[in-house]
Amino acid sequence: MKISAGEKQIREVSGWWNTLRNDQKWGKDYEEMEIHVSRYLISRKETVLKYLDDLTLNNKSRILELGYGGGQTTLEIGKRGFFTYGIDISEKFCKTATDRCKSGYPDGYFDLRVGSIETTYSFPDEFFDAVIVVGALQYLFNPNDCFKEVRRVLKPNGFFIVAQRNKYSLSNFTSPRHFLRSCIHFLLKEPYELFPSIKSILTSSRLGYIFGRYRGSWFLNTKLALKGHANWQFDIKKRFFSYYSLKLSLRKNGFKVRRKGGAYYAFSENSNYYQFNLKFDHLLNSLVSKRVIPYLFTLGRSIVLVAQKSEE
Repeated sequence: MKISAGEKQIREVSGWWNTLRNDQKWGKDYEEMEIHVSRYLISRKETVLKYLDDLTLNNKSRILELGYGGGQTTLEIGKRGFFTYGIDISEKFCKTATDRCKSGYPDGYFDLRVGSIETTYSFPDEFFDAVIVVGALQYLFNPNDCFKEVRRVLKPNGFFIVAQRNKYSLSNFTSPRHFLRSCIHFLLKEPYELFPSIKSILTSSRLGYIFGRYRGSWFLNTKLALKGHANWQFDIKKRFFSYYSLKLSLRKNGFKVRRKGGAYYAFSENSNYYQFNLKFDHLLNSLVSKRVIPYLFTLGRSIVLVAQKSEE
C-alpha cells in the first residue's frame, strides 16, 4: 500500500534516529563530543535552560520536551524539580535518556515516551505549563502539526521554548561554500537544507531543473564539488529555519513571541577557528545582552524563542 509523503518522512526519520551509530554519537555527554559541536550544543542548552529559569514557574510544574534525544537537556529540566515528560521518535534514545535521567537525578520525575512529535500526543488538553523543543523541528514533514499539538496540550498562557539551527547565522557567511548556500536558500526560497557542497547547491536546489542531469558528471564528483557533501542512508528532507520563519510559524499557530535570542555566535564553521570562535562568541554575547545593535541575535548559530499560548 502506498504511503503518504508525511508517513514516509516519519518512517525515514525513525529509521535514522534508531540506528546504533546515532545513539552512540548523540547519546554521549555534550562535553565528550568534538569541541566545535560540543560548544554549540552546550551553549544552546544553557540558553534554553536560562530562558526556562526566567519564567519562574513553580518547581512542580509539568514540562514536556519534544525530541529529547540523549536526554542531556531533559536531565537538567528534571533537576529543577519539574515533572518532566518527553516524546522522541527513537526507542534507543528513550532508553539512553531514561538511563541518564535516572542515574543523574534519581529523585526526579521523568516520563519519557516514544512517538512522533507531529502526530497526536497521548496527553490531555491543557496539561503542561511549558513545552520545549531543541533542534528537532527540522525533521518534521509539517511543523504546523507539531505546533497545533503543542498549543492543545499547553495550559492557558503556557510557554513554548523553541531552539533551532539558524540558516542565516554569521558562521554561514564566512566561507565561500556556506555563503553560496545561504544565498541560494534566500534567493530561491529553498524549504529544505542543502549540503554546503557545489554538487548539492547545483543539483538538490531548484537549480536542479538545470543542473540535475549532470549529477553523474566528472566535475560534480570531484573532491572540489563534493567538499561538504554527505550521502544519507535514509531519504530525509531537513527543513532549515531562520528567526523570521520561526516567528511567522508560531504566530500562525496561535503563539505570541515574548522573548528572542541566539546561542553560540561562532565566526566560522571551521573547527580550526575554535579558539577564535570562543572569543567572538563572548564579544557578541556581551553586545546582544546590552542590546547595542538591534537583531544582532539573529547571527547566532541557533535561534532561541520563548512564545506564549495566546487566547483565541
